[in-house]
Amino acid sequence: MKKIINKTFALIVTAALSFSALTACGTYESGPETGNESAPAANAVSTDSAAPSDAASTQAQSTENGVKAINIAISSDPTFTFDAIGDSLMVTNGLLREGLTRYADGKLGDGLAESYEHNDDYTQWTFKLRDSGWSNGEPVTADDWVYAIGAMLDGTAQLSFADFLYEIKNARAIYTGEADVSTLGVTAVDDKTLVFDLEYPVTYFPYLITHPMHFGYDREFSNEVGVENIGTEAEYSISNGPFYIDSWEHDNLLVFKKNEYYWNADNIQYDQVNVYVIPDEATQVNLFLNGELDVVDFSYQRLSAIEGAGYTAQTYNNGRTAYLYYNLTNDYLGNKYIRQAISAAIDRDALVNGVLHVGSPADGFIPVGLAGDGSKTFREIVGPTLDYSYDVDNAKALLQKGIDELGLSDPKDITITILTTNTDEFIAVSGAIQQLLSENLGINVEVETSDSSAVRTRRNAFEYDLYLASWGADWDDATNFLGGYERDSSANPALFINEDFNKAYHDATYSTDLTERVKFLGEAEKVLLEEEAITPLYYTGHYYSVSNRVGGVLRRAVVPYLDLYYATVN
Repeated sequence: MKKIINKTFALIVTAALSFSALTACGTYESGPETGNESAPAANAVSTDSAAPSDAASTQAQSTENGVKAINIAISSDPTFTFDAIGDSLMVTNGLLREGLTRYADGKLGDGLAESYEHNDDYTQWTFKLRDSGWSNGEPVTADDWVYAIGAMLDGTAQLSFADFLYEIKNARAIYTGEADVSTLGVTAVDDKTLVFDLEYPVTYFPYLITHPMHFGYDREFSNEVGVENIGTEAEYSISNGPFYIDSWEHDNLLVFKKNEYYWNADNIQYDQVNVYVIPDEATQVNLFLNGELDVVDFSYQRLSAIEGAGYTAQTYNNGRTAYLYYNLTNDYLGNKYIRQAISAAIDRDALVNGVLHVGSPADGFIPVGLAGDGSKTFREIVGPTLDYSYDVDNAKALLQKGIDELGLSDPKDITITILTTNTDEFIAVSGAIQQLLSENLGINVEVETSDSSAVRTRRNAFEYDLYLASWGADWDDATNFLGGYERDSSANPALFINEDFNKAYHDATYSTDLTERVKFLGEAEKVLLEEEAITPLYYTGHYYSVSNRVGGVLRRAVVPYLDLYYATVN
């Protein structure tokens, strides 16, 4: 089928696209077998140098007063919440707070646990903690996890996504007020022994707990400063990771310095991270070209400037799928044929290659790179879920079936509105989809954009027809994507209820056989997409570049998307 690239589409293609990945996861040798520990991490990309010698003269010196520092930028002043959600999409997640496990150069690696083991049915996990310290010198203990997880569930502290903790025994009941926090399945046997009792088998638990909502927090410090103040100023912040916040000039600069009490401090190869708050991508790129930043994310429109200055532009898969989801209570979109017609009328290749110039067309909901059975990724095992070929003739035929079922006389009787955030990416993509649907189907399509907070409010109130969004990997497992559509999920955005999906997801949840588990998850994904509850569009990607004085930078498909843990300063 011929791609539509007319004058209107060309205008969309030339729109400025801004991607800021710093705003929106080693072989584990010291612990016993965990069942999923050999699964490849989601597309960890490393770089040692990006700028050749002719650009080196513009780079900042690697040391100033003997301090080795790395300079990065974020687009807005961070929010360091108790549950770490505010900073979980940024580099700070990997530098300030550490979990029991962490990602390391392609595989699950060492965190604050020196070893761990599980019982036969994967419903209990026991962790032995290392000797490590918080940035105020207090020791890291098992009680940090008992306190932090309990405080989030009983309402003492902020909790953004309660579902992320529901695998823990009684977590749901505590959150809903049906059980006391004393019944939580997190137990400190002693200062160095932590036990998690779970509601069901979780073979991927060591991967799940890399997410910051499963991190510990110091009870005494929290009581001292007040849980409501945590993370609002440098003096109200504490770290059990390799760095801590030394100073914070809001909306301008945060300075991270090395935590001398951290267990692996001697192997962190630099002293300081300067985090500048710079909302504008163009300014970030100019500072990078001037040698004042060491890492920069940028859009396709700035590719020539980066390469023209002698730098190497790189791309990475950031573990996100952009997709449409439908308000199934809408008079038109409640019809499966109309949803299928919309999917067939969208040219995914044109979106990726004509608008974005990065990423790849989606052939399923679960993005490339996420773990599968421990030897292959999910997508390698399951393969493409459905045929998402661009087929206007089929789209028109499907639309006609829907029109007939609804008793309509003309495609122009249908009016739908696409709701999305006002990022440059989604403004461009929604405009392209608007054109494709209008021209290919003859339906009336409008686009409404707003800031993320306003859009989220409307989404949660189901005040939308068609919603353009993306979902990224918080942990390295397909459940992170599929769990939101399960019957009991509190985050079911499309009001999708399907017993075949629920059964497949339930079977995957309770399976301890990794091969069988992936099969069930693949079946659940297929049901979700065959019903066209959502329409995957593309797997997102980003351009970035790194200065020649910094090496060992990792880009990941799971948080932290920018990982400086293994970085070096030349």
